[in-house]
Amino acid sequence: MQKTLKVKLMPLTKTDLEKLQKLKETYTTILKEALEIVIGNDVRTRKQAHDLCYDVLRRKYPKLNNKFVQEAYKRALSTYKSYLKLRKRYERGLLKFEPSLPKVNKNDVIDLHVETFKLIRVNETLVLSVTIGKDEYARFIVLEYDYFTRHLESWKIQNSRIVVDKEIYLHLTLSRSVVNPKPRENKLIIDVNEETIDCLLVTKDEAILFRIKHDVKKIRTNYRRIRRNIQKKVKNERKRNELLAKYGERERNRVNDRIKKISSLITDLCVEFNADLVVENLKHLKNSKRRNKELNYRLQTFPYRKLLSSLEHKANEKEISVIKVNPNGSSTTCPLCGFKSKKNRLNVSTFKCIKCGFEFDAQFVACLNLLSRADDSRLAIRHGRLIIHHRKTGSVVPVDVAPSEVPIREALRVRPVLVLSNIFNIRHGQPLTDISLNLEQTSLTTSSKDFGELNTSNITLRILSLTWRNFLKSSRSSSKSLEYLSSVFRRFSSAQRLSK
Repeated sequence: MQKTLKVKLMPLTKTDLEKLQKLKETYTTILKEALEIVIGNDVRTRKQAHDLCYDVLRRKYPKLNNKFVQEAYKRALSTYKSYLKLRKRYERGLLKFEPSLPKVNKNDVIDLHVETFKLIRVNETLVLSVTIGKDEYARFIVLEYDYFTRHLESWKIQNSRIVVDKEIYLHLTLSRSVVNPKPRENKLIIDVNEETIDCLLVTKDEAILFRIKHDVKKIRTNYRRIRRNIQKKVKNERKRNELLAKYGERERNRVNDRIKKISSLITDLCVEFNADLVVENLKHLKNSKRRNKELNYRLQTFPYRKLLSSLEHKANEKEISVIKVNPNGSSTTCPLCGFKSKKNRLNVSTFKCIKCGFEFDAQFVACLNLLSRADDSRLAIRHGRLIIHHRKTGSVVPVDVAPSEVPIREALRVRPVLVLSNIFNIRHGQPLTDISLNLEQTSLTTSSKDFGELNTSNITLRILSLTWRNFLKSSRSSSKSLEYLSSVFRRFSSAQRLSK
């Protein structure tokens, strides 16, 4: 298992900066020469590249560390192989334009072999020492941060890179062996949707449904509108392409940011509640064609697989088991009687079985079906309450939907975490208009408009909505959101037990 951490570097002296600039120029020249040799001889293997490049370049640059020569021809070979793959796709008719041979016009990256650099701690300061040649070194202060330091202590350092532009950055690659995680006693089931991540946390004592809102859909549609305006209004082709590339990169960065924060929050919840993660198996996912072009665009550009792969990566890092379940028909199948029909889905938010009459939130229905497919559990209604019956253990768990978050946007922007300082007087079946929240000595009473509410078999269901903009945009949001969720679950559980 590997991951790359980015950290800023600061040269100790001007001499170190000059050495780095000189190294970058020399490495770029070596890379150009290695690429010419690889392309000219149609090299396909690393052994061929070594035989043709190493001796020639070592004789030409005898004072340089030999590992830079190795990294240069390896990078040249990988660049040429990428070109050959594109060439094959073009010949099959999968690409519109013929790819051009790779060239090295500008290079800001210096590839570092693991033997060419060391990280040394001097008086609580981390220093990077790069061996350029015999008795020639360049040293930099590493501006580390907590996440970087934690990984540095427990992970193994691999080949890395230095990026030299306006600033100097180290892209440090770390690795560790993958540990087969042990099964945990609880489960967290997630269903990925266009605007929300719907979750079901199942423990020994109870099951809680909750929802995490995100704004990936909004980001996609907003940047689509920007691209359309650029294509219509900007007539200069060069300027138009520059703007499209600029806003395309912004869109990718923002979507990736949301994906990473969602993944961190969900896996932190698994660790906090000792739960395995149950996700949908999207191996054979196909987006069906619909009449609405806007809907087609949103569904085809939503990063389902990217989000699930990020979740798997985070789960492996934190030694959490990931259970993949077939999602086919999970939102149109009744979790009570098992009847499957598209007519069961009345609209985006409402599910009503036409056979048994069971009515519930449509997106939460998918979570319940995924749970039954993951561990052979069964949903039932007893004494007017939804319960989950585990067939293997024979245990019975009541299902509740967690209370909603009050949308106090201005307060959340100022302090996005310490908002709901106290939740009290929550009883089973209590109207939500009776719940008061105390925020920094200011009493705020909610209204029924602030909550989503469903009635199923005389049960009042309270829906938790974690607003993405409020909880996940700040740099410390993931851990703080976890603390908030944990406190809500504990208070809700204790209130439910007291009411019984």
